[in-house]
Amino acid sequence: MARRRQVLAGSAGLIATALAGCSSSGGDETNAVTTSSADSTTSTTESGPTPYTVDIEPNDPYTFEDVPETYGVVSGPLLDVGMSLGIHPSATTGLERAPLKFYDLLGLEFDESRITKLASGAESGYDKENFYAANADVWLIPKSTLARFTSWDESDYAEIESQTGPFLGTPLRFAPTAAVSSSPNPYTLYEAFEKYATVFQRQQQFRAWQSMHDDLMRTIEDGLPPEDDRPTVAAIWRGVSPDSGRFRIAPLHRLANNTKSYYRLGMTDAFEGQYPDGPIGYEELLDVDPDYIGAVGALTSSTHEEFVSNVIEPFENNENGQDLSAVQNGNVIRSAGQYMGPIVDMFSTEAVAKQVYPDTFGEWPGPVGELSEDEQLFDRQRLLDIVNRDV
Repeated sequence: MARRRQVLAGSAGLIATALAGCSSSGGDETNAVTTSSADSTTSTTESGPTPYTVDIEPNDPYTFEDVPETYGVVSGPLLDVGMSLGIHPSATTGLERAPLKFYDLLGLEFDESRITKLASGAESGYDKENFYAANADVWLIPKSTLARFTSWDESDYAEIESQTGPFLGTPLRFAPTAAVSSSPNPYTLYEAFEKYATVFQRQQQFRAWQSMHDDLMRTIEDGLPPEDDRPTVAAIWRGVSPDSGRFRIAPLHRLANNTKSYYRLGMTDAFEGQYPDGPIGYEELLDVDPDYIGAVGALTSSTHEEFVSNVIEPFENNENGQDLSAVQNGNVIRSAGQYMGPIVDMFSTEAVAKQVYPDTFGEWPGPVGELSEDEQLFDRQRLLDIVNRDV
């Protein structure tokens, strides 16, 4: 059944609409992000579809003769990047873990009946014929992602590109560590976001997003305790199963998009300097005994009730879990992760701030969406106005 909500204003082809009065104050991860001559060689204004070249690692530079209107995407943050620009995807993989709950909260339309499925699931069932059928103007899909689930070589990608649009995806999830030696992130979220705003010629819209992001970060940074008083966290990804006794630790790093909510809250990585390159057990977790345990992705994939019953209570009932300080002190928290683009990032930053520093930022209610307007750390209407280019 199609999910129908408020229709996103505009389309990728409506490039003449300007965002008057949008400016950025810079700051944090975004202040080093500016559009350079490498990003555009002829025109990067929002005045019309003139040739422009975009350079997105690890792809070759690509010159657009016209502004793309449709895009395809796989499971990951680039879906949310497109939605943050107010552009509905035309092709996706499975959406079982997609951040649709946040679009629901905002009243943004996400209509699955408008989407061509590229695969039966996020990690299986890929078929080139589906790419031909979708016929997207651009694919926001890293080839390294497809390489994990297909046996395609460069000739397969070239064949698809010859009949549709270019592959211009970039990895936007893992930090470059010894444990993640293949396809680490070349960009922070907002560095990549600016690249894709250039693809769709929506640079002013990006600057409006950057300004709102900087405002949130000023609020966060003004409320953080001194560095020596900030807590440690063990960020766990690929699901948290206390009874299994196996945990995959995700590092905190400026290029680790899946753990950026903890990084930007000034938290310290409990495994800093001794990052494990595989699953660990309770013994290793107890050795570092973090102040907080962070369930990466659970803010998106779980309801509050599911998080309590599947993560918190099993930790409390496990004889090893009971010895962890984070469990004893009620400091098992959750954040967004894999799908964290600009929209999801705002919700995740707010949630982690309230879970870790309730005395400063206010109590976290548990369920996503139960914050009253005066308890919110960012303006939902301002976000919607930017997505709809109504500013």
